[in-house]
Amino acid sequence: MIAHLADIESMEKSFRTNLINHLSGAKAAHLLGTYNEQHQSNLAIFSNVIHIGANPAMMGVLFRPVGADSHTYKNIQANKRFTLNQIPVSLVPQAHQTSARYPLGISEFEACGIEEETIPEFDGPFVKQSLVKMGLIWEEEHLIKSNQTVLLVGKIQYISIHDSILLPDGHIDLAVAQSVSAGGLDTYYQVKKLAQFPYAKVSADASHEPRRNS
Repeated sequence: MIAHLADIESMEKSFRTNLINHLSGAKAAHLLGTYNEQHQSNLAIFSNVIHIGANPAMMGVLFRPVGADSHTYKNIQANKRFTLNQIPVSLVPQAHQTSARYPLGISEFEACGIEEETIPEFDGPFVKQSLVKMGLIWEEEHLIKSNQTVLLVGKIQYISIHDSILLPDGHIDLAVAQSVSAGGLDTYYQVKKLAQFPYAKVSADASHEPRRNS
């Protein structure tokens, strides 16, 4: 398929939505946990989670345009805290179900059969089955004016990683963790490790070669 701007804009809506959502490839899927002002838990699946930086340790989450049912975003605005929990293969059906529009006050943990975990070190609801969990506080956010989405940046305050998947050099074995990636809004993939390479450097000989346009 070859499509120019006019072709894209004239596509049937659901086809275009699926197509554009898949163009960025499979992305790590997380369950984002929050509390509302009454300390009731909320849980929602997100695949637009972005590494922002390692020092300070920060992650970004892209939110759709905020509306009346944007419970997760509003909870973060109220409490400034949230959790990110990588989704294991065993939890995919329940995790996907959290994307349903549950009424305010209904906890997706209970409605979708996901076990909630609390810890004394961070006041936020975690997913017990997840092997990689983070607790974050709101740091800043940026409105993307062209489509009214919001990039919210959180600073990592707490990390929990199962010992079986944490390697001595700090890498996390996502294949052993059976972490899941999402393609578009409804398709999921299992992570498989292909290779690991040393840090890429330019050789001494290559650094003296004349630069060419590429």
